[in-house]
Amino acid sequence: MKDKYPNTIARWHSLLILIVALVLAASLAAQGQGTPGSYKLSFQDSQGNPVSTLPVCTPVVCEELVLKAHIEDSSQHPAQRGLVIFQYCSLKGLPPNDITRPDEAPLEACENGSASWANLGGFKVNGSGDALFDFGVVMIPRTVGFRFRYISQGSGIASSLSDPPTGQNFTWF
Repeated sequence: MKDKYPNTIARWHSLLILIVALVLAASLAAQGQGTPGSYKLSFQDSQGNPVSTLPVCTPVVCEELVLKAHIEDSSQHPAQRGLVIFQYCSLKGLPPNDITRPDEAPLEACENGSASWANLGGFKVNGSGDALFDFGVVMIPRTVGFRFRYISQGSGIASSLSDPPTGQNFTWF
């Protein structure tokens, strides 16, 4: 027996699919929104002490650099969720993780186009609004540009690049 109203059923099915798609799109758009916040990048040694420079690794001293992202809303409440993607300025054409030919570059190289931002890794924000990444030790003196990208994941704080968005340099001597 043939269905008496095949076109009507198909129209209702299409309308239902359209409504579900619109609701999902609105939900996803709302997740990406949020109020602007504070997105601070800082540098620490492996003991958690703030540092602005570090010596290169020697047989006597070999200190690791830890990148710290801190995200909070405009009322200074720390983000309770979200993802931080740490990035460094990487010279084009050089392999990463090659100690004999380092690809790390100052942020100015990313600004002038001779380098680009490369991802180091993504980490969840903890209950204090922080995410940490152990960059490790450096054997050759250099200056490297760092920044991070915050992805809100519905935290209520807008997704953004760290302050300033151009990044910050860190120097090993």
